[in-house]
Amino acid sequence: MKLSVLRHSLLLALVAGLSACGGKATFPVEGTIENLKYSGLVLSNVGMQDLTVEAKATTFRFPNTIEYGVPYDVQVKTSALHQKCTWDNGKDNAGRQASISVIIKCIDNAFSIGGAVKALGADGGARTYTGEGLVLINGSSDKYAVPKDATAYKFAGATTFGTSYGVSVFKQPDGGKYACTVERRVGEMGDADITNIDVTCREK
Repeated sequence: MKLSVLRHSLLLALVAGLSACGGKATFPVEGTIENLKYSGLVLSNVGMQDLTVEAKATTFRFPNTIEYGVPYDVQVKTSALHQKCTWDNGKDNAGRQASISVIIKCIDNAFSIGGAVKALGADGGARTYTGEGLVLINGSSDKYAVPKDATAYKFAGATTFGTSYGVSVFKQPDGGKYACTVERRVGEMGDADITNIDVTCREK
């Protein structure tokens, strides 16, 4: 027991001696991550090997520490799949704050939904759409009023990756001239704008 206490005392004395000789404090390069859902996030820091972060992680730490006064510059080298990740408080010199705490924030990618507006005559031949009052809806609330002579449409709101969508005719054109239907109207948002949810209006 006495020998163990003696060894511990000698170790403390050695650490104190190194500090007195100019030893520098070291700091881990680390931080928090908000809303990371998918894999693929890669972080970089000057002088260190890139760090790949696992899906759903809420914190990160580079394997190596840096000494007092050494600059760090943590950045998002590659965003996670299906998300855009940004960083804050990522650049400074070690020791200027009590600890290094970089904040990484990820948001889901979002894209637009739209398509062509086509008109067909009663005989099935192509026509120019001249109706008024046609209103489309995506889901239960996102509406789009198609203007007269439109050849295409696009909802104003963006739909996030993985979210289901369903486009339908909320209101047929005024006057009863056309009956409009929606093609390829349901699905799940991927990683690009959807431009092929076409509306076909047939003359009665």
